[in-house]
Amino acid sequence: MALQKTLSLLLLSLLTLLGLGLVQPSYGQATNKKFKWQHVDSTETGGNNFYCDTMMQSRGMTRPTCKQLNTFIHENIETINNICNAPNIRCKNGRMNCHVGEVRVTGCKDTGSSPPPKCSYQATAGKKNVTIACDGNPLLPVHFDGYILP
Repeated sequence: MALQKTLSLLLLSLLTLLGLGLVQPSYGQATNKKFKWQHVDSTETGGNNFYCDTMMQSRGMTRPTCKQLNTFIHENIETINNICNAPNIRCKNGRMNCHVGEVRVTGCKDTGSSPPPKCSYQATAGKKNVTIACDGNPLLPVHFDGYILP
């Protein structure tokens, strides 16, 4: 009986801390890891179709189907994380946790000319203003929301 009371108090305390925002669930960290896997390549400058074909396949975005669009950011992770410090703007899904920053990118678009897993991509490279959703404490990038068009 005493053990059940202790466990109940611990659970209540944890829920209280979560409610106050003092303990963050691992959602932000897990989605940040996925974001980095899908969108960050700080060691390359990208820019051509071969780069897109190779990266999309090596990062598992050509199975079971060819991912239609993906963007790789060619900056160090600190630069990308700092985008989360920019003022909040509305994301495409309506949430107010997006931020804008200028980074070097390679956009990869499926040409539809090759079946998975040997998908064929067309690359577009350059410096772009991008929108990134951030979550967690500290704020970390969790979703690439798109480009800011001029």
